[in-house]
Amino acid sequence: MLEIPPGPAGLEVLWQPLAEALAGGPALAPIPRPSPTTPQPVVDAMVAAARPDEPVAADTALVVATSGSTGNPRGVELSGAAVQALTAEVNARAGGNPAWVLAIPATSIGGLNVAIRAHAAGQPPIALDSLAGAAPFTAEVFARGVEAARATDRPVAVSLVPAQLPRLLASDIGRGALRQCALVLVGGAALAPQAARDCAAADVLVTTTYGMTETSGGCIFAGHPLDGVEVRIGDEKGTDDRVYLRGPMLATRYRDDRDELIVDGWLRTNDRGRWAGGQLQILGRLDDVVTVRGVNVDVVAIEDRLRDHPGIQDALVLVVPDPDTDNRLHAAYIAGEQDEQNDATDADLRSWVGDFLGKEAVPVTLQRVESFSATATGKIDRRATARDLGLAEHLAQGPGRDLL
Repeated sequence: MLEIPPGPAGLEVLWQPLAEALAGGPALAPIPRPSPTTPQPVVDAMVAAARPDEPVAADTALVVATSGSTGNPRGVELSGAAVQALTAEVNARAGGNPAWVLAIPATSIGGLNVAIRAHAAGQPPIALDSLAGAAPFTAEVFARGVEAARATDRPVAVSLVPAQLPRLLASDIGRGALRQCALVLVGGAALAPQAARDCAAADVLVTTTYGMTETSGGCIFAGHPLDGVEVRIGDEKGTDDRVYLRGPMLATRYRDDRDELIVDGWLRTNDRGRWAGGQLQILGRLDDVVTVRGVNVDVVAIEDRLRDHPGIQDALVLVVPDPDTDNRLHAAYIAGEQDEQNDATDADLRSWVGDFLGKEAVPVTLQRVESFSATATGKIDRRATARDLGLAEHLAQGPGRDLL
């Protein structure tokens, strides 16, 4: 285990041990140092997931904790071959040997991928002063990092999470810095429709990615599998829309051995998907479909519908079990730029959802918030957000999208 402090110092601690692990040296489990953005209980859960006192497979290079945004994280073993399988193709998309900007924590698979790709490109990434909560993530901080990367006379590449985009798109400095990047990867969560529209309006080209710790990070770019990555929708009988993935980037095993990671060569994800226009479209998680008054309701469809409202920037729907109605839906949203025409009132939002998706899809409560709680990697922390909304007493334990 290697404790990674926040800020650029974290990269200095990580850089050489990571190189050794990729070259066949001791396996590495990067763990964040406790901080306001990564409190001690979160760190303790990551340490427990890593199981540092237990042996790893001979070819294991990294032990990485899953995000744990809706439950306890799990440790995942990744071989050096797996985590480097797609590196050359990603670097090629950025122009060959790019200068990477490290904007997300290097204890996550997304941040580790930036460092791994930078190793292949022959120089350390530019670590932002805000890394892992060392300072606020602002457009100015990001622009300084991009400028330092451009000074290397290489094309600039960066990986972001969706929550970072609005801060950059809100200012000329942020938009300008994004335009200076040859490759802007956005993953870790779905990109909200409004954020996609804002990027297009600002002439900012982003590439959405889909993947997880178990796939060594993003392996589907803009809906298209990278070289060697195979996708199957549904089981062999075609009875569901579960996404299955296969390829050289797959992890070896879970540290807790609760279940098999790969069966018959395929990773069985908890996501629903379909092919649309030759692109893989992720519809949400299998447990996003819940029953409300006897009717199946798709939670992701509600979130997407709310995000499509001109007065809303982002939305989150939480599910609370109820013995009388099966489940109760609670929504929180972040307002967009307000004017009289786009003002989002409760009555308007209820009609906006109900007229489109049916009355069972209308949340029983709608709360406007300034922001959602986030994990150390910048993903929305659903459990913490539920506590912020006063739903803590309803929290349930379990993997996947918990019923809160």
